[in-house]
Amino acid sequence: MAVLIIILIAILVLDQFINRNLIAKFNIEKSDLGTKYVNKLHKYGEKILYWTSFIVMTIVINEFLHLGILIFVGMTAVFAFRTIMKWIYQKESKTYLLSAITCVLSILGLVTYGVTDYFNFI
Repeated sequence: MAVLIIILIAILVLDQFINRNLIAKFNIEKSDLGTKYVNKLHKYGEKILYWTSFIVMTIVINEFLHLGILIFVGMTAVFAFRTIMKWIYQKESKTYLLSAITCVLSILGLVTYGVTDYFNFI
């Protein structure tokens, strides 16, 4: 459980650091950051993925801790969907890069947790 918390905190810190640098580098405006959904498919698709992953996370943490890797799968699915939708419909604002970074960090967290769990490192 400690490994899971450490990986999630590391993802959060790295995500904030990288996203702030990307916002400065690509001059992403604050008004673009506030635009959450690009259309109804994005809105409802993301809500369905979010709530599904939230329910799976809750069940995994409470009942099936040996399936902890599913926590990262849900996060990755949400951010991958967000990245694809923003990339297709809002390429010019470059906000999809922020979601893509979070998706990549989630995948790295998934791999890290999977390796540490499989080899019982911690």
